Amino acid sequence: MIEAINVKNIIIVFIKIIDETLPNGEGIPPNVTLPEGDILSLSFLNISSMESITEANVLNFVSALKILTYLEIVNVSSVNTIPDSFLYDCPLINTVILDERDLTSLIPTSFFTNTGSSLKTLTLSLSQPSSGVWTQINSIENLNLIFYGTTVNPNNILNINGAYYQKLSKLIISGLKSKVTISEMSYLENVSIECMGKDDNYKDFIFQNITSMDNLVFNGCSINSLSFPNSNLTNLEINDGALSTTSPPSFPKNVEILKVNSTGFKNFPKTTEIPNIKQLIITNGIFISPIQSLAPSLSIANVINSGLNGELPQSYCSVNQINLSSNNFTSIPDCFLCHWSYTNQWFSNNVPVNLSPNSSFICNFGIVGNNSGSIINIFDNSTNSTITTFKVLTYGETIKFNGINLGWNFQNQTTGLKMIKPNTQFSYEFPPESFNKTNETLIFSTGRSIKIQWIYYQYGIENVDFIQKTDGVFANFTGLFDSSSIISINGIVYSPLVLSSRNIQIQFNNSFPEGPIQFDLQTFQTYKFKYLKSFSRSYPLITSASIISVNDSKVTIFGSFFNNENNNNNNNNNNTIKPIVLINNINCDIVSSDNLSIVASIPKFSQGGFTNLTVIDNGYYFSSPLIIFYEKPKPTECNPSCENGGKCSQGSCECVGDYSGATCSFIKPSNSTYSLIIDKTKPNAKYDMEKGAFDFSLTSVQELDLNKNVVKQINITQWDYLPDQPVEGLGNCSLYFTNESNVLIQVYLFIPTDSVKYNFAGYSLNIDSGQVKVLVNISNWQYETSLNVLRAVFKSSSLPSNKTSSSNSCGDSDTSTLETTNNQYNALLSFTFQRNGVILYGVFIDKMLSNGRVAISTVESLPDYGDSNNNYFGINMPHCTICLLDPNLGPLVNPGFDCSGRPWVLPVSLVVSIVGALIISVSLFVTFKKYYIIARDGKTIKFSRRRKSKSSSKMSTQ
Repeated sequence: MIEAINVKNIIIVFIKIIDETLPNGEGIPPNVTLPEGDILSLSFLNISSMESITEANVLNFVSALKILTYLEIVNVSSVNTIPDSFLYDCPLINTVILDERDLTSLIPTSFFTNTGSSLKTLTLSLSQPSSGVWTQINSIENLNLIFYGTTVNPNNILNINGAYYQKLSKLIISGLKSKVTISEMSYLENVSIECMGKDDNYKDFIFQNITSMDNLVFNGCSINSLSFPNSNLTNLEINDGALSTTSPPSFPKNVEILKVNSTGFKNFPKTTEIPNIKQLIITNGIFISPIQSLAPSLSIANVINSGLNGELPQSYCSVNQINLSSNNFTSIPDCFLCHWSYTNQWFSNNVPVNLSPNSSFICNFGIVGNNSGSIINIFDNSTNSTITTFKVLTYGETIKFNGINLGWNFQNQTTGLKMIKPNTQFSYEFPPESFNKTNETLIFSTGRSIKIQWIYYQYGIENVDFIQKTDGVFANFTGLFDSSSIISINGIVYSPLVLSSRNIQIQFNNSFPEGPIQFDLQTFQTYKFKYLKSFSRSYPLITSASIISVNDSKVTIFGSFFNNENNNNNNNNNNTIKPIVLINNINCDIVSSDNLSIVASIPKFSQGGFTNLTVIDNGYYFSSPLIIFYEKPKPTECNPSCENGGKCSQGSCECVGDYSGATCSFIKPSNSTYSLIIDKTKPNAKYDMEKGAFDFSLTSVQELDLNKNVVKQINITQWDYLPDQPVEGLGNCSLYFTNESNVLIQVYLFIPTDSVKYNFAGYSLNIDSGQVKVLVNISNWQYETSLNVLRAVFKSSSLPSNKTSSSNSCGDSDTSTLETTNNQYNALLSFTFQRNGVILYGVFIDKMLSNGRVAISTVESLPDYGDSNNNYFGINMPHCTICLLDPNLGPLVNPGFDCSGRPWVLPVSLVVSIVGALIISVSLFVTFKKYYIIARDGKTIKFSRRRKSKSSSKMSTQ
């Protein structure tokens, strides 16, 4: 009877005959098959120790096991052939183990030809090969070949070719007595070869065109030659073998780990043979040649009891892990002697020479330089030295340094001290500055220490300079940087053209936007630094344009423009790149141009006033509606009409006698009705009157964009004062100046002793005696863009009287009234601010001096800023670097004002902050070093630059 014992899915089936006869006494039938039923659900099948069954077709039933994944047949003789369709009938099988001597009758040719099957692992026990094993393409990944028998032809070759084993990754060969050739493998990673034992049959091993072999292990092999043509190998291990002395092994160049145990190598491998070696581990190697220097990549050198002799090369001082005990060295380098307290064990049992240092030995030990390039003297073990050359970032950093005989840092007695390369390169992790620590003793080993000191510094941007060129805008960053420093704007990283420890240069395109820019600097260890700098184009930069009168046919535009000199080509005075000018979107012919001005024809613009200007210069655009100004014909009538005998002249009233105001309706008070006091700490003039008070002061100087948005403003709080100087015809002149925020502001305050007529910006103006005349010079404003302009904002306040009088029945609660007159362009010409009949009268002209040239300067009321008792005015200026303003302010009275029956009320008090309109142009922030100064020549006051200039303006007394 045949008995089957089943355990589903983890099955081991033992088949044996327990009764040689059937119940009826008959013999075994000719065809015996295993019973069906539960056995059909087997996934693992192991058939072992089956006695011989003549003509028993035991494996016929295997094809019926459709879910079988594992098949093992061991120690079974006379088993019939595996069915031809086995891999097709059992599609899930992945592992087959066959221990059968008669392979030709057991395995059909078709068994290996199904490359799409699931079969990945095959183990075969077979006799020694005569020429090779199967040449059909297959999908096997793991192949284990177990050979038996001792008879072999020494010329037989086991040839495993990747043309057939296309997916093979692991190969194990056991019991081998023949030569081996393994070739053309793309996936083979691990090979293990175990021979029948060391004998006189030295075999050749060839590994050809194997691209990714990681591990090759030989056990008990007598190797005649090793050859690796066009093959890569990482780890080679040879155990209990023998190497031929006539054909030394040839190693693959990329081998990194070489392990040899109880195998006579005879000749120590050279650096040229194993140039990439990292680990050399040899025990009982039985070398007969001296030890050789090996590649710098070597990190482990354990060569024990291998007969190494001669002088140990200096290169072994840089090996991390060493054990060279039980050898025959004659000497070793000083690096081992300097640290003999723990290196002695590496050279134990060395015969016949005692390698320990003698009493006269001196160790040259110390740091010789760090990664900053500083040099430090070497000192011996009797010297105590302090090193002060280290510079450390404030947040702490790890700094590498080089040295001599620094050891292996096995004792690790100093926190933060780490070895990078034994004896020659270490690092120390310096603490952040917040730890308040600036020195440390670095202990390398017993008796080997160095005291270091350091100072802290910080990476960062110190300044940014912008340079415009034809091919873009270049930003030059100066500061302190490292080799990994990157600069970004809004998260966009820009690749540097230049990167050094003190300089970074980056190129942007021509459309790089103007205005404030935050640059983000990032260095190693994610250290970040932010730097804010405004970029304003150097060209085209327009400070003013000539005012276009009715009969003009061209305009002169002043500023800074591109030419050959800008492009560092001073040998050619002719511009090769001409600017393009558009006025009111109409292209204008260029009459002439240089780096300071452009003269262009103009189109008609009948409505007058401002119109848009666009300049395209060397690929850079400038466009502004605040530069080009067309004048309209002067009006012939005054509206409202002039009073009290005043005459209309070109739309403005010229008053006679003591009358004043826009329509000559007010009266100038006599000098005896008020007193004038000049403040010595700030440019203020105070008028004391009886029936009222006004305060007029500058509140801010603003930088505006083209939409009149305030992008920056400053207030001036600190003034310096120079004593009064007499000026003929103008009385005393007081000078106030300030350099607040690097902006130069000069205020000249005049108190004429007689009525004076003077000229300013093409206007003829009058100053009465006892009034105050102010001129203001503003220089060095740093604009955020080339399109921005300036505005000075004043505040005029009406205040109750500070004095009381029995004749005063008007009281202090009367409200103030403001009246303004505008010109034909709707710009403010004058205002009257009246309270109790006392009036602050302000007169403005629509001209100023921008960098020494006449330019339009409009004035506007700012009603959104004020209320009934406070009024704000703004004086607008172009993009000037030296700005001169000339507003006039003075006291008047209303002759028609009636309080308690009086015909009019005398003025009481008027405070005029003379800086007001003049300081407006001062709050600039650029470093412009050419200041205006004042000089008197007879009855002429000139404002001129410190250097000679063709442009100057005069204010002459008449």
